[in-house]
Amino acid sequence: MVELAMKTVIKVALIALLWITLINPGNLPPDTDARLQMSHALWTKTEEIPSSSSRGTLGVQGKRYYFYDLGQSILMLPADWVGTKLHSFFPQIKPYLLRELAVSLLVVIPLNVLVVLSCYWLLRLFDFHENIAASASLVFLLGTTALHYSQVFQQNNPVLLCVVLAYACVLAYLKYDKIYYILGSGLAIGFAIFIRSTAIIYALTVFGFLIGAIIYKNYKFKQIYKTVLFWMSGVIPFVILSRLFNYFRFGSFSKSGAEISFEQARESSYAQGIDISPNYPFIHPPYIGIFGVLFSPSKSIFIYDPLLLPCLILGLSLRKKLSPYLTIYLISAIFGLIFHIILTSKLDFWHGDGAWAARYHVTSVHLILIPLIALLIAEFSLVNRLKKWLIVSLIILSILVQIPSLVFDPSVNSGWVNFAKPESFLRFRLAERVASIGCLVSSSPSPNCLKNELSGRVNSWTRKFNRIQGFLQIIWSLLFIVALISTLVFLWFSMGLNSLL
Repeated sequence: MVELAMKTVIKVALIALLWITLINPGNLPPDTDARLQMSHALWTKTEEIPSSSSRGTLGVQGKRYYFYDLGQSILMLPADWVGTKLHSFFPQIKPYLLRELAVSLLVVIPLNVLVVLSCYWLLRLFDFHENIAASASLVFLLGTTALHYSQVFQQNNPVLLCVVLAYACVLAYLKYDKIYYILGSGLAIGFAIFIRSTAIIYALTVFGFLIGAIIYKNYKFKQIYKTVLFWMSGVIPFVILSRLFNYFRFGSFSKSGAEISFEQARESSYAQGIDISPNYPFIHPPYIGIFGVLFSPSKSIFIYDPLLLPCLILGLSLRKKLSPYLTIYLISAIFGLIFHIILTSKLDFWHGDGAWAARYHVTSVHLILIPLIALLIAEFSLVNRLKKWLIVSLIILSILVQIPSLVFDPSVNSGWVNFAKPESFLRFRLAERVASIGCLVSSSPSPNCLKNELSGRVNSWTRKFNRIQGFLQIIWSLLFIVALISTLVFLWFSMGLNSLL
């Protein structure tokens, strides 16, 4: 059985590796580029931002810093060091390109493969059959917005990996009664907070899941106390570390870099005579962020993750058949989404700026979807042929919705959205992106189609090296064929798609 499981894990990992390699553009988005500068400054002891610059946040000793949390920068730091050292071997290549390439190969691609494998492990711990867990993990990668954030290396998928591992370690502890799993859960969620301070919400939901699960298992008070203590001993060091970094950079243990940055923005506006809300950036009525995330054409979690609504309906219909642990997990994951919606509802940038879908909320959506997709695939073998076709159609639709997010640079069809009015998110960005793809591939484009401009915005690593671009496109095409065939064959046998015939 162990040999069979390992074979399945290897197959899932290789298929995920193929897809993630195919979609990786070899460059970093602006936010991640800034975090890479933070990585570089940490080990080279240089300035993140020149003191003469007006950018960034003013910190201790008059130095300027980016206000981002440091976790993602720490993740990229070893790869940044490797990329920098490679320049002595390849002096003809610009140093920054080598650093980006090193981060892509050594951090971005492996980390996103680990996201898929962590989903598989979580589902196996929920006692899903290995074929169902494997199929669901690949459908999760290809059919949710996790695919886009595998390409665009922002904080989402690193946080997702940590939170999934935190939940999985709790389940492993309950299953194998090994206390080190609880410590691992605390460490994982602690590092999630180190990556993004708002992940404290996930710490609360994982803690709620832990308490609910051990109470259900009738643990004695002494064992509950010991378990909580071990879990907290994993979380607290990262919380302290993040506060120490914040103190050394901005001179404050209690306030985050973002809070200090907002305070400075308000003070600067007042000095310039600009009328700005004293509550900035919490300036909107709550309904704007709530309805925007749920229903706006540009950001709705139900549009950009089309599996969410049918999977929620399925989960609700099967609620009496779910295991107690899965029920507690889904309740905690749904609360995670609710808390994130409430937290961002009044934000000026509740929409996540120009990012694809509702960037601050999709990780919560992913946590809900992981077991629900497995339930959907498990139902496939139990229903009639018509419902089988419906399930397959839903999966195909979800994959088709994700593809447009990968084709172009993320800024295409986003418009100017930073601190925009909420009305700008009535634009149906998915339809605009599909129209742009149509413009790119059309043999007779419309007069409004800027085909040449769009062709220069295609997001692919084959465009990184102009001299051998043709050769790289051949390699990309071959990898795509291998990835497509291997995925179809794997899903055909693991899901039993032959029953459709």
